[in-house]
Amino acid sequence: MKLIITDEQLRLLIPNVLATVEGEPTLIEKLYPYLETAEQWAIDTFVPEAIFDEIAETDSFGPNERFRYPLEKLVACHAYMTAIPSLDLVLTPNGFGIVSNQNVVPASRERVDALITSLESQRDAAIEALILRLSSRDDWRQSTQGQYFAATMFPFLNLCRRLAIREHIWDSYQQLRERLIKIESVLADTYFSHEQMQVFRSHVFTQHRSTSPLEEQVIKSLQSYELQLLTDTQVHPQCYYDLVNTIRQHPDEFPAWHTSDVAQLYTPKIFQNKKNSSAYWF
Repeated sequence: MKLIITDEQLRLLIPNVLATVEGEPTLIEKLYPYLETAEQWAIDTFVPEAIFDEIAETDSFGPNERFRYPLEKLVACHAYMTAIPSLDLVLTPNGFGIVSNQNVVPASRERVDALITSLESQRDAAIEALILRLSSRDDWRQSTQGQYFAATMFPFLNLCRRLAIREHIWDSYQQLRERLIKIESVLADTYFSHEQMQVFRSHVFTQHRSTSPLEEQVIKSLQSYELQLLTDTQVHPQCYYDLVNTIRQHPDEFPAWHTSDVAQLYTPKIFQNKKNSSAYWF
């Protein structure tokens, strides 16, 4: 493990854990294999290994401290959530048994499920915070992990809150992302071009740091239409044509669209009067 290496670190991230008595395995020893798996999952899914190592090596007052806490929280919650189903089970010669003693009563299935749900919620909040902070790093945005989030006009998990989704945020985001990719592909082919959509996504991903007011206005309108499509609400084609007209009237602000093949669909062909044509006018 690279990120969470001491029992003290882990206990700060996971509250309401009884102190370990002498002779018992520590919390980090119990969760060791789950923490290793959670770290690898974080590397594969969110943070390239080079950036992960850089964050793991920073101290509490280092330049990467703002990335470290959500990453630690993500890993700890994911590991604990994964481990919970087996933490109170022991394998005996006669099969599995529940760990218990006279002082601590095993929790009900409902309480255990509530704990897992709470850990998932905390993990997903950490994912959202981490992605928002990492989006300021060009090296992360160019990584495979960063490009996963850059694939739509909604790179952040707050997409779910905008659709009134309050539970299973990470799982829901992944499902919505797949739908958005299909929606945006159709919109690009028909109205906005893939080149211009890529520019829009870049502006959103960098949180509009270099976006003009007009570009931001078009982007927000387009995002609102996409949200309607995600909720199966029909959007009148005129809404898209209005945005296209705005783009057509401002070539300096939307050059990617004006040099695309889609732009030709909105350029009327000019009749040329030729003597050898079938319809020559005097």
